[in-house]
Amino acid sequence: MSFKNRLRFATKLSLFHLIISIAVASLTALLVFKVWYAYPFYRSLGGVTLFFLVASVDVVCGPLMTLILANPEKSRKETVLDLSLVGIIQLSALIYGMHTVYIARPVYYAFDKDRFSTVTVAQLEKDDIAKALPELQSLPKFGPRQISLKKNSSTNMDDITLSLSGVEPIARPNNWQIYDKERDIAAVRSVMKPVAKLYEIRANKDKKSLIDKAVANTNLESDKVFFIPFTTDKSLDWSALLDENGEIVGYVDADGFQ
Repeated sequence: MSFKNRLRFATKLSLFHLIISIAVASLTALLVFKVWYAYPFYRSLGGVTLFFLVASVDVVCGPLMTLILANPEKSRKETVLDLSLVGIIQLSALIYGMHTVYIARPVYYAFDKDRFSTVTVAQLEKDDIAKALPELQSLPKFGPRQISLKKNSSTNMDDITLSLSGVEPIARPNNWQIYDKERDIAAVRSVMKPVAKLYEIRANKDKKSLIDKAVANTNLESDKVFFIPFTTDKSLDWSALLDENGEIVGYVDADGFQ
């Protein structure tokens, strides 16, 4: 058998393998970027680098291994065995990457005094989760959910110690409450600022076009758009855009702190 014939056979199988790999990677990407880390979380948390790495390696290395191993002189059984082993290696790597992304996913966000704060699974201890209300102990599996925080939660010694250690109220399950729209919206409206002030913050001096685009995407007149910071444990540089009623209508990668 000529090298040319072997290469033709291997290339055909490798291309077929590549198509399947791209399809699987695309489906998993939809789950990650549209469900677990829906915008803006995949950017503000920056926790999906591993997924990109694993998915890229899977898409490249799987078909490449097929290209190397495929040989028309092998029996059907040998070819199936080779491709099955390659598939198992790919699937194992993808499952590892997906699991790592899953256990670091954002689960709750809440208004906290002057900002929205987000908590991820990675920030929580299993024993602490048991201190939450029963209905909040089962962490969301399909995207972060809005909750409320108890007021004056930093008055006892444990909370003061946690605050000094850098553990935000959102990361303390005993502070969690079921979201109350009327109560929380009133609190948000009391601190939200006109979006015009977002342009004035020094850290945003080069972000005018970015803010303009985010405001335009709300489909509201600019004088009817407001903002407050939207933070995660990885970033303090995002803001939530709000309508006159204090409802979130968009996000922008701009510092909301004066």
